[in-house]
Amino acid sequence: MNYNFYDLINTYAKELFIERINKIEKLFDGEFYEIMINSWSQVFVENREGIVFVDNVFTSAKEYSKNVSSFLASYNQRLSVDKPIINFDVKGKYRINVINSNISGKNTIITIRKNGGNRFEREAFISSGFANEIQMSLLEKCVLDKKTIFISGETSSGKTTLLNYLLKSIPFDERIIIIEDTKEINISSKNNAIFLRTTEQEFNVKGVSTSDLVKASLRMRPDRIIVSEIRRDEIVDYLHAINTGHSGSISTGHGNSPEDMLIRLEMLLLEAGIPYNAVKRYLGRGIDIIVQLEGKRNRKISSISEITYRDLSIEVKRVA
Repeated sequence: MNYNFYDLINTYAKELFIERINKIEKLFDGEFYEIMINSWSQVFVENREGIVFVDNVFTSAKEYSKNVSSFLASYNQRLSVDKPIINFDVKGKYRINVINSNISGKNTIITIRKNGGNRFEREAFISSGFANEIQMSLLEKCVLDKKTIFISGETSSGKTTLLNYLLKSIPFDERIIIIEDTKEINISSKNNAIFLRTTEQEFNVKGVSTSDLVKASLRMRPDRIIVSEIRRDEIVDYLHAINTGHSGSISTGHGNSPEDMLIRLEMLLLEAGIPYNAVKRYLGRGIDIIVQLEGKRNRKISSISEITYRDLSIEVKRVA
């Protein structure tokens, strides 16, 4: 019986010599906003149609475990009992969150989000219903006038997509410091822009927080500071920077309305030890505009509000 070289490989050593695509990465080929892997038999994908179940991705728990291990190893990530939560990005396009089984109780859970960093053109925002002509013109003017803008909305509502578009209106002669956890923000190579990324604590190596990076950015001669998302006590350093000569900065956060977003920011300031009387003054004089987004599949700007501080209180006035 005669075999050629490739027949022998295919018959006896296929796994060693033929490159196989990891089944987790194979999911990247489809159209999706988010991939949610709850177990080997429960895989869901969110796309334009909503959240749909994807069948027959893995054949067994053993195969799933093998694919998880190879996927993490290929990006130099370690998941264990002492490090049960990891976050990283892949190819600058996907944000990965992995939860170890000792936290979930049974299975390794993987959530993959496609970055909202698309460089939409103005016409695309309007034609898709995301915004109207008046809203786009107003936001472009606010950026040029160096108004400090805060983009509020739920998860996957288009905050980063809008942020990326607004950066296009910043003049090339301004220096921009961009602070983010994972790579999502895009800007023209012509801009004088610096990217700073947070890091998590690893063994004896201290992590670098958003607050650390905001403080560091003040020594880098910024004209504007862009923070991909405000979550914790970095709000103190960010507002301090805005109120000391860095107007025109932009950030985002999770909020259901401009009022709710302000309340959340107030709570973060109070938790950080800022006196109550100073909290409203800090916010009212620091943030000029709040852009409120809504929806996940049918995303749109629901309102643009002007923020002012008067008589020891913050006033929210809808302008578009």
